[in-house]
Amino acid sequence: MTEARNLPKRSCSSPGCSQLTDDGSRCPDHRRARHAQINRDRAYSSAKDYGAAHREMRLRAFIRDDWRCCDCGWEPDVVRDFRQYELGDPPVEQILHELRDRHNRKERHLHADHEIPIQERPDLRLSMENLRTRCNACHSAKTLRELRGIR
Repeated sequence: MTEARNLPKRSCSSPGCSQLTDDGSRCPDHRRARHAQINRDRAYSSAKDYGAAHREMRLRAFIRDDWRCCDCGWEPDVVRDFRQYELGDPPVEQILHELRDRHNRKERHLHADHEIPIQERPDLRLSMENLRTRCNACHSAKTLRELRGIR
């Protein structure tokens, strides 16, 4: 296996940057700038005022969407098991408990995602029509597309 230090250096992946990197990723300056942008976005996210009204809307969106990701169809284990064995609907608290545990273990879980971002339409922040249930993987992919200007 060839070691990275034996490979030719490649340009930074930021357009117009002439710095060389081992793998063609961002150079240290652009990496710091990108992390700063992510942190600014996080600060905005934490200031969105997700209070009791949003928690209620989030729960209603999950129930409306049958606890499934609207993009890939992923669902919590307890939901899948109840469906598979035709046991009816699992208790909401049991589903929420599994989702909290999965979130804390950094495993797949669900988000109530704003289809049209709050930055674009703050008036739709508490609109059920603007909420979609997405797993964290699909939510991250959608957010990345939005950051790149792709819908």
